[in-house]
Amino acid sequence: MPEYDAFGREIGEDTLAGWRSGASSQPEALPQPDPVPAAPVPEPATPTPAPGPAVATAGGAATADPVATATAQDTTMADALRTPIRPSMSLPRRRRRSGVRWILALVVLFVAVRFVIGVTGEIRDAVRDIDLPAVTVPTPDAPEVAPTGLGAGSLLRPAAFERAIADLRERGIGRIQTLRLAPERIDVSLLTRRGTLVSAQIRAGGELRRFAESGAGFGALETISYARLDADAPRRLVRAAAGRLGRPVTRIDYLVATYTSGELSWGAYFKGGAIFLGDARGRITRRVS
Repeated sequence: MPEYDAFGREIGEDTLAGWRSGASSQPEALPQPDPVPAAPVPEPATPTPAPGPAVATAGGAATADPVATATAQDTTMADALRTPIRPSMSLPRRRRRSGVRWILALVVLFVAVRFVIGVTGEIRDAVRDIDLPAVTVPTPDAPEVAPTGLGAGSLLRPAAFERAIADLRERGIGRIQTLRLAPERIDVSLLTRRGTLVSAQIRAGGELRRFAESGAGFGALETISYARLDADAPRRLVRAAAGRLGRPVTRIDYLVATYTSGELSWGAYFKGGAIFLGDARGRITRRVS
């Protein structure tokens, strides 16, 4: 029984015997179609080599070395491909000049302070050399205490009242038309020869103050004669009226002399509203309130 190999062929069989025989033994070849010409493949563009380092020739002219140029281009392209492209996040740095400005400002300030100190010292030395006159500060006088009632300095006392009336008469301003008497002052209205009225005041210390003067036309008014004024009449009336009221004489406010129909009378006005009338000698005639 025949034996076969691993490919199914009989061992000892000549598989190429048919091919070794003549053309008669070969089968008739089938007609083949004409071959289609292949499309031309474009050749890749050759990059222009960058100029490499110059190589001196025998003639003295420098020519570029093509091998070195190609090597340098390959190395540059390889490095460029290997280096990753990273966006730059850094901002342009500003020039810091603030420190210089501060230093200049401090220098200017120091120079200015030194200049001011020097000028101040010169002014201080100049002022020390000036002899200033001694200044005397006036001491304020003690406030004047106004007299009250029939106490010291009161114009209700006979001597003080008589002295004030005599001084007023000697001045020759005019005749008395009205008179108001208080412990601290005398207020009068004087009728001048021109028919005008002058307002004046006599203080407890003897000072005479003259105020405004009116226009003419008052010449027909009645006046009080200086001779009719009794210097003791004000004190007498005040004491009698204060006794009736049961109050001290310091409660008197003022007195008024009135001349009507040839008669001189006094009115005493106390603090609190009490009023007493008296004659030319200061005797009480009646109580008004």
